[in-house]
Amino acid sequence: MKHLLEEEYEYDFSLLGICCHEKDYRLCWAVNSTLDLNLTKSGKDIELIFNKKSKPNANFPIFSCINDVNSNEYYLIGNKCERSWLIPEKSHIDFFLLVKSDEKKTYDYYLKKLRKIPFILTAHSVVVEQLKSKENLIF
Repeated sequence: MKHLLEEEYEYDFSLLGICCHEKDYRLCWAVNSTLDLNLTKSGKDIELIFNKKSKPNANFPIFSCINDVNSNEYYLIGNKCERSWLIPEKSHIDFFLLVKSDEKKTYDYYLKKLRKIPFILTAHSVVVEQLKSKENLIF
């Protein structure tokens, strides 16, 4: 008899999609300046491992900032890696800003600030529960 173990995750974060043709480090600098954060490149990328031999594993860059005072966490995550996407159904998005916060700042606060960055083409909120590959955001 086969038993299947399924685990339900709680997606207790806000997710913003950013379309931008700049390099990740330049976007990170602009987000840090605009939102008064200290995002730094994490030691490890997010790695997706594929079972297919024809498709190599993919690594996605991640920048993180954890505020010890109020326990807020911010992550800037690349969505594209050569021929793969972290969230394939959102292939038009270049980066995600993942925000874990108890503060009452809304999507509008972050979106207004991000849209002021000259080289960001667009920024919009993403409903995590509607994503098919939302498990890729658990790290």
